[in-house]
Amino acid sequence: MWKKIQANTILFVTILAFVKIFEVIFGAKNSLVGVTVIISILVLMQEDLTKKPVENFIKLFLLNVFLGLFAYISSQNMWMGLILNFVTLSGIGYLLSFNLTKVNIIPFGLQYLFMLYTPVIGMDFGKRILGLSFGAVLIMVVQLIIHRKNNNIKIEESELIESDKKEYKYRLIEIFGKTYKIHTVRAAYAIRIGLITSITAFAVALLNLQQGRWIVYTIFSLTELYSENCKVRSKQRLQGTIIGTLIIILLFMFIKNNTIRGLIVLVGGYLDTYTTNYRDKMICVTMSVVASVSLINGTIVTAIERVGYVFIGIILAMIVDKLIFRNKLADLHAQTNLGV
Repeated sequence: MWKKIQANTILFVTILAFVKIFEVIFGAKNSLVGVTVIISILVLMQEDLTKKPVENFIKLFLLNVFLGLFAYISSQNMWMGLILNFVTLSGIGYLLSFNLTKVNIIPFGLQYLFMLYTPVIGMDFGKRILGLSFGAVLIMVVQLIIHRKNNNIKIEESELIESDKKEYKYRLIEIFGKTYKIHTVRAAYAIRIGLITSITAFAVALLNLQQGRWIVYTIFSLTELYSENCKVRSKQRLQGTIIGTLIIILLFMFIKNNTIRGLIVLVGGYLDTYTTNYRDKMICVTMSVVASVSLINGTIVTAIERVGYVFIGIILAMIVDKLIFRNKLADLHAQTNLGV
């Protein structure tokens, strides 16, 4: 237990230090980009990108830069955002779901949404692009350090963007006279995530909902490749949000000092390193978010908004999962057993 506490504490302090250094170099308005860079580094450590380092670096670099450019344009014009948000999120959804999980999608999708809702202009935008470029470099540097030193550990060769080789999951489609092989599960997910996220982001911008980004974040998090996962995560997210909100309300009833309240934001982040399931993670995330926003908007107002917007996001995610290109794990297993 003591070793786990040590490891988690070191990891948490390292993350805080990295984000602070990133903020000093690239500006306070780009601190969330630093958060997603460190998340990307940690997530991609599961992959070995060093077999094709130049090719994978170019992919990372172009991906990060285009995310920055598209987020900037989308934040300035909601009509352009309606198109670019769909193109970006559906593209991420298809290209990065090659292993049929959202593991690689999460850091880059969150990076895009964070930039969309923390827009910058002028010098800060230039620093953002530099920060994204630096992030691509740093990911590959960490890859080279880790995987070159662990040659005795067998890690399957990976590319940032690759294809699942199981033929029964593919369909041939013809576009403008050319035939393309499309992965059915990934394509369905890409269309769902692109459509619902772009339309919701457009509605949030049109209605000028101050904290409406929570609806978008919720939808992005809950839209899954398979329906069963969406149901489970929706239930866990609602439970975690309610529990986390109630904890902050109770704590803030007795804690009136804003400095101590601010520390609760860090406590929530630290406790998150010990979570083992999605519900508990949402409790910690909600504690940090509600505590942070409550310092400005008030505890009760923030609590109501948080729970309300998350609930709206859950409902929308469930509706889209049911109506648009639904995929179920049970159907996939049936196809596999039949050799379809």
